[in-house]
Amino acid sequence: MWTESVDLHSHSWHSDGLWSPGEMAKRAYDSGVRVWSLTDHDTNTGWPEAIDACEELGMKFIPGVEITCEVAIQSETHNPTSWHLLAYFPDGASEEFTNWLLELRDARVPRMKMMLAALKEHGHEISMEDVAKHAEGSLGRPHLARAMVEKGIVESVHEAFEEWIGDTGPAFRERPLPSIAEAVKAVHQAGGITSLAHPTYYGIDTETLIPELLKLGVDCIEAMHNSHPDSYRLELMQQGMPITVGGDSHGTERRPSPGRMVVPIKHLHPCFHP
Repeated sequence: MWTESVDLHSHSWHSDGLWSPGEMAKRAYDSGVRVWSLTDHDTNTGWPEAIDACEELGMKFIPGVEITCEVAIQSETHNPTSWHLLAYFPDGASEEFTNWLLELRDARVPRMKMMLAALKEHGHEISMEDVAKHAEGSLGRPHLARAMVEKGIVESVHEAFEEWIGDTGPAFRERPLPSIAEAVKAVHQAGGITSLAHPTYYGIDTETLIPELLKLGVDCIEAMHNSHPDSYRLELMQQGMPITVGGDSHGTERRPSPGRMVVPIKHLHPCFHP
């Protein structure tokens, strides 16, 4: 049996999404979702609003977060600067985990200052306040990109990444990241479940990827991501790991709402069954 009522990957303005957790919850519900997770990058500050919205809508909420981690395996075909680990807490997360997340979020601030300094060297003056007003929680490159559009430095967020702050751009700066193993340990100690987000992004063949994830203690793999072709989804489902499903909506025009992602219930991790 397949279902479209589960979506475990979406973002609000607490990271790089455009809308509030409440608005994203409503969009999810209106799209037929009945089990939903908000997975903002490196922050859980959107959970309280999401919980309230889901209670009002009658939709099951799974507290989640997308943790930015070090690259675990080097690829011969891709050049990602990070891997992303989804963490879910069906029973809620501990205060210790929240504090761990705060340390990750705080690491974004010095990195942002370095990127602003790099832009200044190229004649583009942007303050931290200019960037921060586009963010409600975790500070990231999409917020800087919107500030660059506002300042007239670029015409679009896409141009900001292509010309300046993408992984190979002149103003890009890296930040300290936890390893996948460190993130898995933190999540498991808090009673959570982990899933590798959008594995196609990392350029690792399945025969290499799956044994490494099992060795690292990762619980699931996000086989059903909106970027995956059906052939890759099927390939991942045949590996024996429980799977998760995520539309990865940021509220943008390309994918404005969570939902409309089909997943076979027998392969979905039991904690996420509708």
